[in-house]
Amino acid sequence: MKCVKRMFLLGTFSVVMFSWGAVWAQAGKTDYQAKINELRKKQKELVEQMNEATDAADLNAYNIALEEYDKVGEEIKGLEAEFAAQGNKDAQVKAAINNGTKYTRMGQYENAVAAYDKAISLDPNNAKAYFGKGIALKRLRRYNEAEAAYQKSIELDPSYSKAHFNLGILYRELEEYDRAIVVYRRALAHDSTLFKAHYEIGYTYNKRKDYTNAAKAFEEATKINPNYDKAYNALGVALIELGRYQRAVRALQKAVTIKPDFGNAYYRLAQALNNLGRHQEALGAAMSCLNYKKRFAPAHIELGKAYEGMGDKANAIVSYEQAGKDRRWTKWVNWKIDRLKKQSQ
Repeated sequence: MKCVKRMFLLGTFSVVMFSWGAVWAQAGKTDYQAKINELRKKQKELVEQMNEATDAADLNAYNIALEEYDKVGEEIKGLEAEFAAQGNKDAQVKAAINNGTKYTRMGQYENAVAAYDKAISLDPNNAKAYFGKGIALKRLRRYNEAEAAYQKSIELDPSYSKAHFNLGILYRELEEYDRAIVVYRRALAHDSTLFKAHYEIGYTYNKRKDYTNAAKAFEEATKINPNYDKAYNALGVALIELGRYQRAVRALQKAVTIKPDFGNAYYRLAQALNNLGRHQEALGAAMSCLNYKKRFAPAHIELGKAYEGMGDKANAIVSYEQAGKDRRWTKWVNWKIDRLKKQSQ
């Protein structure tokens, strides 16, 4: 029924496209018209593919064609906006930037770069266009060009906090951690509410194994956004590394309160609780993790530790065996189980 309904809408849309054809004909033949007509032809072919996908076996083909149809529709809208903006420079720049954003969202990064370049050719001082171009270039792994685009955006608008922030992410991904932290702090200097910058500072300190400064940064993020579950989880992890298990438990409990299906936070909570000797609570946390991440070996290990701490060696071995199905843990698990069996003799 869902497919029929959507195909009815597609049929209705073809009437709208026909109306647009008359408008374009009156406006005279242009490159825009030729491009749009080509895209409409492609949409027609996609509609035929969807109409041919009538049973459950063809559902995947239908969904692929539908996704492509929607992408083509976005391209048509962008071209229509560009054409409507002819003669109005500001409108042309805005349309080009919007197209760049759409192309980036659709994963068409080369097209996005071309759209942003068009905006820049019309307005060389547009910081937003350089910022968008930087994002697309980074997705293409053209890191030097992305860095230059972000820096140009900042040069044109030094207060553009998002440009500083994204440049920081670029440096962090390139493992230039010191530069990343400096740039994140510049972003915060221009926008003190940018809680994600504090999170990224913490993440970067984590990469350097500087857990003290990482914890401080994650805590700052939670002060600005008290519902930032991701930051509470990261804070808990940093505190575990520092051996501050009581504080870690509080942070991780906050994370799972905000996001009840946060599997990784439950695992970390079990880890902190086991380290405090609160094995019964750790057992519950590990089981909660496994409700969402059934084959997650580290959670099975914490479950095993909880059982072991409670004196239930049989269930501990069963849990460790589950963890051992992950080859990364097999050697440790075999050693652990062998040790438990020797203790039972």
